[in-house]
Amino acid sequence: MSKHTVIAAACALLLAAGTGAWFLSGRPPASGGDELAAVPGDGLVTFARIQTEMNRAGAGRPALPADANADKLEAIGGALREFLAGNTVKASNMLDDIDTEIDLRVPTDEQVEADPLLADKEEWLISYFELLPDAPQGKGVKADTYVFIRYALTLRRVEAVLLAETMPSTKGYDLVARKSEPEPSVFDGMNLRFPCRMAASHRALLEETAKRLGPLQGGPLTDCPTPKGRDADFNLLEHIARDPAGALTAGAAGNGHLPRDLKTPLMTAAAKGSLADITKAMDAGADPHRADARGRTALHYLLGNQSLSPADRALAVKLLY
Repeated sequence: MSKHTVIAAACALLLAAGTGAWFLSGRPPASGGDELAAVPGDGLVTFARIQTEMNRAGAGRPALPADANADKLEAIGGALREFLAGNTVKASNMLDDIDTEIDLRVPTDEQVEADPLLADKEEWLISYFELLPDAPQGKGVKADTYVFIRYALTLRRVEAVLLAETMPSTKGYDLVARKSEPEPSVFDGMNLRFPCRMAASHRALLEETAKRLGPLQGGPLTDCPTPKGRDADFNLLEHIARDPAGALTAGAAGNGHLPRDLKTPLMTAAAKGSLADITKAMDAGADPHRADARGRTALHYLLGNQSLSPADRALAVKLLY
């Protein structure tokens, strides 16, 4: 066994015993607060931090506080912020840096030769990357179209790298379908999503991206809470984005999940509390855009709360959107 393999195995054990075990065991961290400090080497925390930053950018909220331990891939959230501000050149330059970081984290042939255990990871990532289409270029392609679709493609690559570094093994996990065979996995369905608000402000770009990616979307393109099977219904997505209280007050919308990982008091209140509980958490400074490792926010958990009256549900949606 190579020295590299021994070190990698030791790191994996430390991760399972420390920050990573909470996800696999279903036991959340003790803090339960809104704070989401970066944890080096914990891809699930990175997933949550990226989605939170994307959500905050989409809502016009300030960026997450700088964190010296942040994964370099988290810059993808800042790139969306620049795009939404109209800074397409800066966003494109940031994507250059992110793509470089991604390339550095794909095992090289030399690394695989030194440690054959990396071969599956290398093949898994490269075979998926080769399936992804190129961003459209050439005469007639607008700059924002090119940068937006390129962003979506880089987002898929970021997801793949984080999954490869977080899952115990890539064997049996279909990265296109985002599911594990033959047994289900806690990593099934994990993907990063554009903020729901963009279904109203950037619907045409989202639709063009959906066409170009096809089955390689990795899951829902936006984080709009939709009934199962309707995450690609752009009329519904835009309706939710423009009138969330009107669109999301008629029952649970097929989403009855309870928060498990990286949960906050606001998520718990939204999932099973009263309007007063939700309001209290918001008054205490809770961030409704904060995501967990599965990309869900308090709004997503609200949809499974059957104890609220239609009037209270509508008010809660307005607070959490």
